[in-house]
Order: sequence, then structure tokens, then C-alpha cells
Amino acid sequence: MIVVGAGVAGLAAARALVDAGRSVIVLEATAQVGGRVRTDRSLGVPFDLGASWIHGTDGNPVADLAAAAGAPAVELDFSDVTAIDEGGDRWTLDEFGQAEQAYEELMAAVVDEGDDDVSVATMIASLEPDWFEHRLQAFFTSTYLVFDTGDLDRLSSALADEGEVFGGPEVVMTDGYDRIATHLAAGLDVRLGLPVTAVGRDDERAVVTTAAGEFVASDVVVAVPLGALQANAITFSPALPAGHLDAIDGIGFNAVDKFLFVWDETFWDDTDFVVYTPTRRDVFNWFLDVNSLHPGSNALMTFAYADEARMLETLPDDEVITLAMSHLRDMYGGDVPAPVAMRRSAWASDPFTRGAYSFTSIDTSMEHFDVLATPVGRLHLAGEHTHRQYFSTVHGAYLSGRRAAEQILSNGSAP
Repeated sequence: MIVVGAGVAGLAAARALVDAGRSVIVLEATAQVGGRVRTDRSLGVPFDLGASWIHGTDGNPVADLAAAAGAPAVELDFSDVTAIDEGGDRWTLDEFGQAEQAYEELMAAVVDEGDDDVSVATMIASLEPDWFEHRLQAFFTSTYLVFDTGDLDRLSSALADEGEVFGGPEVVMTDGYDRIATHLAAGLDVRLGLPVTAVGRDDERAVVTTAAGEFVASDVVVAVPLGALQANAITFSPALPAGHLDAIDGIGFNAVDKFLFVWDETFWDDTDFVVYTPTRRDVFNWFLDVNSLHPGSNALMTFAYADEARMLETLPDDEVITLAMSHLRDMYGGDVPAPVAMRRSAWASDPFTRGAYSFTSIDTSMEHFDVLATPVGRLHLAGEHTHRQYFSTVHGAYLSGRRAAEQILSNGSAP
């Protein structure tokens, strides 16, 4: 068997197949396993450039994996928050709660009155044309919606609440999410630095082409990000069926980037989260206090979403730091020092990812996820974008890999 991609979906498929006695080679384009589960430790504190959260621990297979890997996680308190407006004035917790309630009511109306092919942006303009003039309300639309889904002008209004998480608390990995990927990969035959350029198949075999030559197997699992499929990074021969191509084009793919800033000392409020509500949305408006995960780290993690993330990926580090510092100095005063170090992700410009995770766009049908989960002869697709219930999540990726393995095993393919 050949598995293309050593992200969580690919590793899950390979692990299930190997455990069932199959011989499996995993081909990975990059220099490490994990895919969009990637941890940078170069500054002495684990910084997850991709996934950070386990979304619900009750019955979540990723929570079980974390326990098996000995990977610690903590629950942060989303209500332990300091909220600061543009200009430095502070929002009260009552104002914060009222804005959150207004956001929930707005989104209920958007989904109830919207249509699949009408964007959330269009519905908000119709229902609450002055919504974004209230900067705290706009924050929730940005960080509670764009962050978790996708661009407002592309996000389907009727499908904006699709996708599920597990029950129980949401927890953050404290020693790096990559511990889970490393655990899954243990003992597997993973070949790193081998981008796959083509996948061919016929009635008897699958042929996978890389710069190092061809690999032949009875079946192939292609577990690369949706963005790579949308960019035609892999040539399929024969071409994928029209339904699969429509699904690949129709499902949205968001851009989300993460930034770690480190100082010699802490200057911000001692709360798990610090919110900033500037007029400019979707960038550096939500800060996680890394001291809550690693006391004494003197670090903040913050985010950019959608077009702001794509734009920031075109800027050099010094310009990114300047923008972040303009926000932090507006919040805490002009004498706030520049950070001593920064790390950042750049998922949209990464040729092997092209973005962060899938969302339900105005061109999406929920059946698209089911189509991508359907095998094409000896070819099986896996990844969070192939799971109707849990798309955009690590647990969705994991479950999709297990599903692909089960499809192969149920067909009685040769070892």
C-alpha cells in the first residue's frame, strides 16, 4: 500500500493498515511528519504553527491519542479575558458578554434566513447593516467565525454552522501537538522529502510518481490538503470523476496563520486571553497568554485570518512586527518594547498546503464531503476535507484516515 501525505490523516490510514498486517510506505513531501500539525521549539517554548486545540475531549480519538502519547494538555478559560478597544479604553465584562450574545443571535438569524449560495457577509449586510461599526461585535464575527470557518464573503450563510466537535472541554496542547503525529508515525515506513507529482491507476494496481521514481501498490491513499488538490499539485490518471472535481472546487479552504512573540518580561494583563478591537478586523485582535501554558515564557500567541493572513504572508518579519506592535502599543502604551523574537506560520503560501482547513463556501454542498470520501477504484482520498461531520478538524482528519484504511481492508486487497 502507498499513502501519500504524512499528516494525521495519512498516518492514521497507514497505522490502521500496518496494524492489520499490510505493508505500507508513506510518502511525505516535507522534511517532517505531521502535515499541518507542526511544532516549532526554536525559542524554547513549543509553538504550534498549525493545530493547537483538541476540540472536545469526550470520545474524541485525538484526546485518546494525546493520552497514549503522553502529550499534556490544559483547559484555558475563554471567559478569563481582558478586552481593550481601539484607543486603549477597556470593555467591561458585561459589555463583552452582551456583544457575544448579540453575535449568537445574529448568527442564528443568518443561518435561519440564509441560503446555501448566499454569503454570511451578504446576510449580515441585510439583517444588521451597522453590525461592524460596533467594534466589539465585529471582534466576535472575526474571531469566533472567520477564524473557525472562512472568508465572510465566501462562507455559506445556511451552512455556516455545519460541522461538529466532541463534548467536554476544549484543551490546548502544552508540549506540542506534534507529539501526536510522532506517536502515530512510530515504526511506520515514512519516506520524507518526496513530493508526489502523479498518481496513476488501473484495474490491477496504483502507480505513484515522485522525483525518486515510481512506487507501485495495490491501493493508494492520497491524504494531502484540499489546497494542494485545488492547485492540481498531483496529476491523476485517469482524471478524477467530475463529481470529485466539483467537490474539490466547491469546498472552501481558509487561510489562518499564527504568530508567537516573545519578550524579556510580561507587560500584559494576567488573563488567559487578551482581546483587542480595532477597526481593522481579522488580524492581531486575539492574543493567547502563553504564560498560562508555560509560566515565565513572556510570550503571546496571536492570529490572522482569511485575506489578512494571505496579505501578511507577503510581508517581511519587520513589517509584521510593526503591525503587531501598533496594536499592542495602542492597548498598553507607547513604551511597550519590541519583542526579542518572533515565529510565524505561512500556510497559504506553502506549496504543499495552500491554506489551513476547509469550510462550507457558497459553492459547497454537504454532499461534496461524502463524494470525496468515496473511493475511485484503487484510489482513496483522506483528510479533514473528506469528513462531512468533522471537516476542518484534526479529529476529522484522523477519522478520515481510519475510514480509508477500512475501505481498503474491506475490499480484501492484497497485503
